Amino acid sequence: MTPTPTPTPTSLTSGTDLTPATGIALFDRWTALWNGDFSDPEAFLAPGFRIRFGNDPERGATTDAVHGPAGILRLVAAFREEKPGLRFTVDGTPVVDGESGRAACCWYVTLPDGVQKSGIDLLEVTDGRIATVWSVTGLRRFAN
Repeated sequence: MTPTPTPTPTSLTSGTDLTPATGIALFDRWTALWNGDFSDPEAFLAPGFRIRFGNDPERGATTDAVHGPAGILRLVAAFREEKPGLRFTVDGTPVVDGESGRAACCWYVTLPDGVQKSGIDLLEVTDGRIATVWSVTGLRRFAN
């Protein structure tokens, strides 16, 4: 029996079911975006992409206005310019609920001075691409 290949972000196409492998690939690609990899966002972000930050009320109107792959690329590029040297890492294995079309995972970011903060993202996936992200960042990293 030939093993099924793990989906890559560029192989996530319309009609793809949300499987654990797809959820992991999407989180890896989402994390790479936050680390400055802006290549081929249409491969893993839905045309109507939206992001919701749960703990940034001062910037809520600005971030709520982000639409589509180009919108999140502009937001992430500006964020990285304001805060250079950040490194985002998936913390653990994403939990995937294919029935609801959602995947969740903890993550952490390492600041240039070595300080770490953690957070959690919930991805809503439609047709194999991220349609909406709900994201909450903590003030510190909770180590295992």
